This record gives sequence, C-alpha cells and structure tokens, in this order.
Amino acid sequence: MKPIVTVLIAASLGLNSFFAYRLWFPPVAVQTTHDTQDVVVMRTPGGLLEVSMISAEERFDSTTGHTVLGVPVGNTVAQIKVPTVYRYHIPLAKDWDFRISGRTLIVVAPPVRPSLPVAIDTGKLASFSSGIWSPITGTDAVGALQKSITLKLAEKAASPQLLLLQREAARQTVSEFVQKWVVDQPRWKGVKPPTVFVFFEDEPLGRKAIPLLSEAP
Repeated sequence: MKPIVTVLIAASLGLNSFFAYRLWFPPVAVQTTHDTQDVVVMRTPGGLLEVSMISAEERFDSTTGHTVLGVPVGNTVAQIKVPTVYRYHIPLAKDWDFRISGRTLIVVAPPVRPSLPVAIDTGKLASFSSGIWSPITGTDAVGALQKSITLKLAEKAASPQLLLLQREAARQTVSEFVQKWVVDQPRWKGVKPPTVFVFFEDEPLGRKAIPLLSEAP
C-alpha cells in the first residue's frame, strides 16, 4: 500500500509544480513565419491522368501507458481527426491496349495507383489528449501520432478496399477520356463514335482481355 501512496503523492506534487509554473510563467505570444527552401521541379514523363477522388474524415488514436517504479499510474490518450482526400491516377506514357470490334472499342488501361502523399486539410485538423498525465505528456503524444499519419494514409490509399471503392469512378473517367480521343480520329469523323468498354490490367476481366487484344489482327 505504501508504494502506491508514495506514487500518488509524487504525482500530486508533480502536477502542482506544473500548474504553478504555468501560472507564474504564462506562455508568451508566438510569431510564425513561412519560408520555402530546396525547391525541386520535376516533370512526369508522359503525364498522369487523375481518374478518381475519395473524400473522408480520418481519425487516429494512440494510448500510452505510464508506470512509476513498475506501478501503473494511468494512460495518455491522443486523438487526431482530419479531413482527407485520396486521389488516384494512371500513367499516360504506358502503352494502352485497344481493340475495335464493329462499333465497340475495348480498352485495357494500366492499373490505378494512389497519388502520394495523401492530401489532408491541416486547417481543419483537430487533436486532443486526455489522461491524468496529459498536461505533461499530451503534447508529445499528439506530436508522435501526427508524425505517423502520413504512412498510415499511404497504406490505406493502396488498400484493396479503397482501390475497389474508386474503381467505377475511375472507369468512367477513362471512358470519357478515350471517347474524346476517338472523336478526333479521322476514321470516326462524321460518324457515330464507338461504344467504349474500359478494363484495368489488375482486375480479372482486364487480365482476360489482354490475350484477346494481343491476338487482334
């Protein structure tokens, strides 16, 4: 029982000291500046076609346990919520497979890939921490959690669930892109353009269509 009482007394003294420090030495106003350095501009060979976008509010949580002399003395819980935009694209430089059958144009496009890093609206980012130690440990806990979200968002953007969720929107974008290209071709001038069917290389129908296209005359 005595170790627990000792821990509680130590915790109380620590918190009282912290609050007394904040009372006697209030935080001063902070001035912020912005500077851009080491700018590198690179071209994307052939360009990219943005095909879809997913908007969502993402939430991230972390829990850190604390001990004193091996005795658990509570947790610090950190949470971040932030509006997120996932964007997806396909490369234009890569060869696309086409096959025309009558008035039907079959297209097998490259696989859709996420555009990284995932975009977040930092102006609407909300964070908080809770727990008996949060006045002391909360800032570091939130900071560590915030540093981890870029990788977590990249992993989610490439997940099968999100790739499947955006696929039909991407298919429609590619179909519209191809239809505009077809209209400019001489053979379709003055006639009704063909019906366009779009598949992606990494979906089952796309993999089945590639051999058929390679056999096309």
